[in-house]
Amino acid sequence: METPDANVRIGAKLKHARLLMGLSLAELGQRVGVTEGFLSKLENGRSQASIGTLHKLVQALDTNMSALFAEAPEGEAAVTVVRAGERPRLEAGHVRAGNNVVLERLVPHRPDQLLQINIHVIPAKGGSPDFISHGGQEFGYVLAGAFTLVVDGYERQIGEGDAFYFDSSLPHGYRNDSEVEARVLWVNTPPTF
Repeated sequence: METPDANVRIGAKLKHARLLMGLSLAELGQRVGVTEGFLSKLENGRSQASIGTLHKLVQALDTNMSALFAEAPEGEAAVTVVRAGERPRLEAGHVRAGNNVVLERLVPHRPDQLLQINIHVIPAKGGSPDFISHGGQEFGYVLAGAFTLVVDGYERQIGEGDAFYFDSSLPHGYRNDSEVEARVLWVNTPPTF
């Protein structure tokens, strides 16, 4: 019998996997043969599923039982610290960003990770070359500079100290029309790249 904390952890992992695949509760329920209401309770840790149902869920969500039941390390290993000068950097040529945008990873990827947290360094006249959309949500806080955020065809000028939030399923992109680099703390769930 799983503990309430384990139910919440497993539910969060199921929800994370579902969002990564861009599935609604109803779509996943149809694939697995359970109700949308049951899946909602399961994802929120208010219900348990049989091993057979969990097995069907992980198959439908392209994951496995080991990943579903894995626990985060305890003690010091449970806390990830990334020192300022040691952040992994993803150059634009290796990710979707483009136009010389650099992503500084604030948290390296972990198997149990529900958030992706980066600093987007957007050079003057740089930005994302294409609009993208995917399941999830995004939040940002401008640390320095300014840029234009475009979500679902609407442009917003975002400057230092401003924060933003949007549904990632809407087509979105950004550009820096200024002569100064912009630095944006960018958080999205689920991790997308």
